[in-house]
Order: sequence, then structure tokens, then C-alpha cells
Amino acid sequence: MAKSHLQRLSLEKAQAFAPATKPDPERRTKAWRALSEAKIADAIERNLAGAPPLTAEQIKRLTSLLRTGGTK
Repeated sequence: MAKSHLQRLSLEKAQAFAPATKPDPERRTKAWRALSEAKIADAIERNLAGAPPLTAEQIKRLTSLLRTGGTK
């Protein structure tokens, strides 16, 4: 059975943070960032699939969140 994209990224993150793994901050950051992006994309797709179209203001607010990394 093939692993999903999220499962593969989760495994990569777990391997990057495994105690037996030599600490590699760049690898850990890359794995964490990739998994976060995949989870966010998955959540957006699931939530928009059955919902009415977003308003321009809603799109603007969500775009702002992504641009700022969620900080206000």
C-alpha cells in the first residue's frame, strides 16, 4: 500500500528528529516546513471542497495569514 504524501512527510520529519539521528537543523527545518505546508494545503482543500466560494475579504484575510506566517 502506497503511503500518502502526508504520511511520507510525517515520516521524514520523525526521522529528522529521531534521537539516533545526528542533529541537522537544516534538515529538521526543511522536514517540518514541508509537513506544515502539506497539512495546511490539505486542510484548505478539505474545507473548501463543500463550502460556498469565499468572499474577497475572506481570501484577503487568509492570504495575509499566509504571507505573515500567521503573525499579526
